[in-house]
Amino acid sequence: MEFYFNASYPFWLFLLSVIIATVSSFVLYRKTKQDSPLTSAQVKALSVLRFLSVFLIAALFLQLAVQHIKHDRQKPELLIGIDNSESLNRYQAELLAVIDRLKNELKDYEPEILLFDSETNSSSQPDFEGKRSDYSNLLAEVNQNYIPSNIGAMILMGDGIFNAGTDPAFAVESVTYPIYSIGFGDTTLHADAAIRNVLTNSTAFLDQNFPVKLDLSFTKAAGQMVNLTIDESSKTIYSRAIRIPSDNYFFTENLNLKSMSEGIVNYTVHLEAISGEQNLANNTREFSVNVISEKQRILFLARGPHPDLGAINKALEGITKYETELLTSFNSELDFADYDLVIVHQLPDANPQSTRILEQLLQSHRPVLFIVGRETAISNFNSLQTGFQFGLAKQFEQVTALIQEQFSLFRFDLTQISHFQDLPPLLAPFADIDLDPALESFANQAIQSVKTDRPLIAFGRIDGQKRGFIAGEGLWRWRIHNYLNDRSHAAFDELVQKFVNYLILKPNEDNFNLFWKTNYAEDEPIIIQAELFNESFELDNSPDVDIEITHENGQKYQAVFDKTNEKYQLNMGRLPVGIYSFSAQSKLGEISYSESGSFSVSKIQIEGIETEANFQVLSQMSYKTGGKFFLSVQVDELIHLVEQNANLQLRQIEQQVYQEFLSMKWLFYIILFLLALEWFLRKFWGIY
Repeated sequence: MEFYFNASYPFWLFLLSVIIATVSSFVLYRKTKQDSPLTSAQVKALSVLRFLSVFLIAALFLQLAVQHIKHDRQKPELLIGIDNSESLNRYQAELLAVIDRLKNELKDYEPEILLFDSETNSSSQPDFEGKRSDYSNLLAEVNQNYIPSNIGAMILMGDGIFNAGTDPAFAVESVTYPIYSIGFGDTTLHADAAIRNVLTNSTAFLDQNFPVKLDLSFTKAAGQMVNLTIDESSKTIYSRAIRIPSDNYFFTENLNLKSMSEGIVNYTVHLEAISGEQNLANNTREFSVNVISEKQRILFLARGPHPDLGAINKALEGITKYETELLTSFNSELDFADYDLVIVHQLPDANPQSTRILEQLLQSHRPVLFIVGRETAISNFNSLQTGFQFGLAKQFEQVTALIQEQFSLFRFDLTQISHFQDLPPLLAPFADIDLDPALESFANQAIQSVKTDRPLIAFGRIDGQKRGFIAGEGLWRWRIHNYLNDRSHAAFDELVQKFVNYLILKPNEDNFNLFWKTNYAEDEPIIIQAELFNESFELDNSPDVDIEITHENGQKYQAVFDKTNEKYQLNMGRLPVGIYSFSAQSKLGEISYSESGSFSVSKIQIEGIETEANFQVLSQMSYKTGGKFFLSVQVDELIHLVEQNANLQLRQIEQQVYQEFLSMKWLFYIILFLLALEWFLRKFWGIY
């Protein structure tokens, strides 16, 4: 055994304790020796007893400990990872037979079964109903829950098809134990027509086109012709024929659909089967879109008519859900609650009434878009504290727009940026700009080709109100420029529509807001967040928020939101596939609030897209970790190799064990015994 010192105490303190123990013993009993008839041996005995007791007490305060080596025998872990996804369901009998064989033959190693799909869990009975295959998640879970040095080996059973997480060949780079993989499935390349992916917006507007992108693949189908159709409520709304030019053909179809009904609308994409096709599961895909149908009113609040307002109005007039109104004279009785968006042009001006009107607008929490121009009174604008503050502006300057590709508040197709590279300049105040952190710049200013960090166009949400800012006038020139270049206003119109769509899309304009996705995958937890504001528009989560969720078949789910910081969150877990509506309620003081909405839970079909086993992935994982790949008929060879693996033999391990004096109960009895013995001897020898 050996001593060590707690690093939090300096070594000189230990030496000081030794000195104190020495002084308290020898100095005391040296004086006693001069004044009493004790013999030299008696004095030494008492001194040693006093030194030991004081030293042990000091050791307790110093948190001294003793170290010793403990020898133990450890059995390494043998893990069996099993792909529990749907793609292996057809090989279920073969897999279960191999699993039973491994459990029986390797029972001395006490193997632990790990099932993985999109998640990993410990279970001995797979059901092969997982919706995704994520090999990297398995490795990450093992790394997190096991000590890598204690793992002797892993037996991995699957088809090598992964459709979630990172590439397994890269995920094994940090693995320190051998992986023995067993391949199941069919590697034969069959004739197949597949819908690989469907991309679209989650929200669309009634009677307005929305884009859909379809990725299709064809194998061993050269020269054939197939039909592609899209159905809405059993009615075909899109159809086209596709000629397949080669045996390995990938095709992307970009199209626009028009939403004609309100709410969650389901669409079915169907790709006609080709000759000799065996896997028809990947010929059909479903997706849903949330269609918003209500009319939304937009108010143009301006000093007077202006070409900018005309250009914006033209960009919006093709959308039937928008209704616009121009107001150039106003009074204090203007009710902003009647409008869904207010576009303010060159206000406030020098008239104090315009400033008061805009103060009312900001207090109403209605979405607003400010457009600054020469008639804007900058000092009055700054007094509104909008979050977009100008410095000292003595003049206006011609500035061009530099669109920020990292802008994240709404999606903007980067290919469209080419349409806005040489835009005519806007007339903007020549001043520094202080941008609130809650706002994000969509475009910065460039002055005579010199790039600056000054925002020109910005959006965000402040105090629960969505706000947009365009720090210059002259947008009408952009629309003309677009037509001269492309013989179309489409790019400009789309840009304006994106501005308006972002500002006007608001879950709830009152003090009670819910945030949710319009579509969830069937293996995804249903998470809904909520926020409640008091009359001062401060977050308040003191009352409960109740919600009732109803499936399209009438099944009801009731729950209460959890309170997180100043907001609310609800995790309903996974729900069955289908369309759901919900209603949430809360009451703050005497005011009751409610919010309703809908969402869909979509079936995941990703496991049926690719059915050709990928044994190369499994082979790479084994090769990189020092293991070996086996076919399912080579289980005997695998078992023999595992039994010969030195990493799975019992290990002799040495463990350093530290034990503090404070944890040794018997030490207190020793100290007590030393003090008692010293007291007894002093009394026995006549020392008082």
